[in-house]
Amino acid sequence: MKLIDSNTVNFYPEIITDYLSGELKSKNIIDWDYSLEQLSINKNQEYSSKIRTAVHQSFLKQYAGFELTEKEAANIDLFSKEGTYTITTGHQLMLLGGSMFFYTKIIDVIKLAKQLSTVENPVLPIFWMASEDHDYEEISSINLFGKKITCSGENKGPVGRIPQKQFEGFLKDVNQVLGDGEEFSQIKKLINKAFDSGENLSQITRVFVRELFKEDGLLILDPDSRELKELFALVAKKELFEKTTYKSSENHLNRLKSEYKLQVKPREINLFYIENGIRKRFVKTDGGFATSDRSNFWTPSEIKELIVSSPEKISPNVLLRTVYQELLLPNLAYVGGASEIAYWLELKPVFNAFKINFPLPLVRNTYFVLSEKNTQWLDKNKISFHTLFNNIDIQVNELTKSLSSNLLSFQEDFEFLKEFYLRLKLKGLKINRQLEKVVIGEEKRANSALKNLEKRFVNAEKKNFEQELMKLKNIMNKLFPSGKPMERVDSFINFISKDFSGFNHQLEVAPSLFEQKIIFIISRKI
Repeated sequence: MKLIDSNTVNFYPEIITDYLSGELKSKNIIDWDYSLEQLSINKNQEYSSKIRTAVHQSFLKQYAGFELTEKEAANIDLFSKEGTYTITTGHQLMLLGGSMFFYTKIIDVIKLAKQLSTVENPVLPIFWMASEDHDYEEISSINLFGKKITCSGENKGPVGRIPQKQFEGFLKDVNQVLGDGEEFSQIKKLINKAFDSGENLSQITRVFVRELFKEDGLLILDPDSRELKELFALVAKKELFEKTTYKSSENHLNRLKSEYKLQVKPREINLFYIENGIRKRFVKTDGGFATSDRSNFWTPSEIKELIVSSPEKISPNVLLRTVYQELLLPNLAYVGGASEIAYWLELKPVFNAFKINFPLPLVRNTYFVLSEKNTQWLDKNKISFHTLFNNIDIQVNELTKSLSSNLLSFQEDFEFLKEFYLRLKLKGLKINRQLEKVVIGEEKRANSALKNLEKRFVNAEKKNFEQELMKLKNIMNKLFPSGKPMERVDSFINFISKDFSGFNHQLEVAPSLFEQKIIFIISRKI
């Protein structure tokens, strides 16, 4: 395993870098610390016994029909007890979990919950299924061993309700890619069990994630539930009639955007109307409310009746989803990626307006996986892991200069030019001050010509090291396929199917989230 400090490379957005360093707190943009101590402070927040009981009943209902592991049964029971807290992460229902960070951030949550848990105050790991999202294109493909497998079809409603039959072709393609070898037999068995036993994508995802983490006691919560939406009804009513999210966040967002790029901008109403195959935004009209396409209308009294009689038809958008989640769970912290945490940083005033506890937003660990062979090659060529975050052209030029026995740096020549033209300027000043401008112009032309010469020297030398430079480019393409970090592209199945125990062990011994490291897992089996 190789570790680098996240603040030593240009990887996170500026707002996240400033959040991790404490700069946001020092600027009075936020009022909490990014620390373990803050988690202890969060234990002082009140959590409704009524809500605890209702959510506990939902866990019992959603896990009915499963043969629970000892750890699952214990954690479901513990959730009902006063003094029990949670650490949560959530994710869209990507097919087979999607990319690698889906898996690693759940491990982050399990580890942190275990670290914080005590007999008096158990802390449980929670996975929140974002089953009401409707962006089918975003969830409908997976990159498996270099092959992109896409599930055809379309969907305009909550993705969790998509029926299993829509994924039959996708499952067939996955099985073909994995083949019949012993190496992939276990993961194939797990995948097929999930698709065979789930009636829709929510159930498929629950079975799949549960099989991966049931021995760790991970609890999976699907918020697309009438019983849970009943608890959300007061929030929904306040949002519809008072535009709470939009109004309460306005001053804070103005402060943020004076220095940082906003991740998400709230709408006047941050709720959707949902049915099977439908998820449409609520908008305000002169006569009350409507869906954004004006296909449904409600008077104020009718919308109040909808909230009471059919709360399951009201769905929060990405911003209010955080409020819904924290309403339901006694969360000490929420673990997410940099983009996700960036919009959590916009929301503290919204939570205050709804009088709901705000957890500590934690940035998940970032992982790369590199073969032992490639790691040895980088070490042999004295290529620092920090430099892997530089532009590839810069890396190629630096490696060329490092490999070459010729002196490819023109630094001494540039210094010579600088001194040469300085002397000319001094000479010219003694004759006529206008000559200084002439000399400066000539100096710029000479420097430009020398830069072009240096570039041509380096390009010529590159041809002599074509094999080594191609090796560097191949490594970079593995770490950053199509310019994106591999954890956002490659499926975690690529790694757990080849080296489950080794991969998991390295995740388990990886640094805490509070250490703010970027982690390179070194593997012999990829």
